[in-house]
Amino acid sequence: MLRFSISSWTGPQSSLLGWLLPRRCGGCRRLGDWLCHSCLALVRRLEEPLCPRCGRELEFAAAGCGCRERLRALARARAAAAYEGPLERAIHRFKYEGWRCLAPALAALMVERMALDGLSAGLLLAVPLHEARLRRRGYNQSELLAGELRGRFEVPRPPGRLVRLRDTPPQVGLDRLRRHANVADAFAWRGPPLGGEPVLLVDDVATTGATLEACAGALRAAGSGAVQGMTVARVSV
Repeated sequence: MLRFSISSWTGPQSSLLGWLLPRRCGGCRRLGDWLCHSCLALVRRLEEPLCPRCGRELEFAAAGCGCRERLRALARARAAAAYEGPLERAIHRFKYEGWRCLAPALAALMVERMALDGLSAGLLLAVPLHEARLRRRGYNQSELLAGELRGRFEVPRPPGRLVRLRDTPPQVGLDRLRRHANVADAFAWRGPPLGGEPVLLVDDVATTGATLEACAGALRAAGSGAVQGMTVARVSV
């Protein structure tokens, strides 16, 4: 069972990368750190009240969200911060421009939120890319984040893998209904039955939670326990 706590950890790869490459901020490109102090100060952490299920910021605690009707398999989702400003730029470079070295700094933001929410799970899985997209990009940014977290919490790799069955079009630009339709039945578990094991799903950005929900549905079908989602950032919708 994973137990999360705040520490001074910055990721198992950070010291090695510091020797190999000059550190350049993913938010502003200044030399010094992968996320400089100035950019970190501009990262807006999500604040309560949050929807207890999808993690969206609410205007007031009693406000309704309506996500329960569309998020049935996913027990809860949380994000470290808002997808805006220097964090948005850093995630874009991490995801599309090959800045893999940003993984420890982005994972550190996730650790803060995990400690705050007391998240726990038996398995830690990344949202997968389809093999065709993985070949084009060369890496799965969500797996890099998951690897950082497994190293921090000394969690072994899972006994199987979550796979993406279809090379679905990007979710960017789709409305809520199309997002859910786009990824419906797009994922499957390849491995032994999960035997009620709770799962923490890792991704870079959440908007409506459609991708996390589709992954959670596949894991629940494979016999998992509660599935929670954790992302670096959340888009305001």
